[in-house]
Amino acid sequence: MQSARRCRRTGSRGFTLAETTISIAVVTSIILASLTARYLTIQQAKRGDAYNNAGKLGLLLLEGWRGSTTLVGYDPVTRFTGQMTISTSGTGPAEPSGFTKLGSYRVVLDNMNLYATLAYMDATTTTPAKIHVCVGYRSHFEAGSLTSGATYVHLTTFD
Repeated sequence: MQSARRCRRTGSRGFTLAETTISIAVVTSIILASLTARYLTIQQAKRGDAYNNAGKLGLLLLEGWRGSTTLVGYDPVTRFTGQMTISTSGTGPAEPSGFTKLGSYRVVLDNMNLYATLAYMDATTTTPAKIHVCVGYRSHFEAGSLTSGATYVHLTTFD
C-alpha cells in the first residue's frame, strides 16, 4: 500500500478558484469601463454634431433673410423647399424682447428635428434694422415642443 505522502501532489501548477474569479472580475470591469467610455464619447459627438447643425442652419436662415429685399416678406419655406425639409411650426424658441416674430419653423436634418424662430427689430433713426434667428432642439432630437432642457443657438445681425 502506498503511503498518503506519495499520493499527495506537491508544487501543483494552476489557478485557484479565487484567483480565477478575481481575474474574471478585473477583465469584466475593464470591458465595462471601455464600453461606457465609448458610449459617452458617441453621445458627446452627437451633441456636438447637433449643435454644429443648429449653428449652420441658423447661419443659413440668417444670411438668406439678410439677402432678401424686405424683412417682412422673407419666407424660408419657399426659399429652401427642395434643399431641406422645412415647414412652418406652431412651436419654437421664443423671440427676444423688443423683437417682432416673423415665424417659427421645423427643419429636419440628418434625422434631427430642429426648430427655428425668426424675429426682427425695425430700424430707428440711430440704429439699423436687426434680424435674429434662434435654433433649438430637444435632448434626443425628437419632434415636440421645446422645454427648459432644450439647447439653443442664437444669431443676431444688422440688416
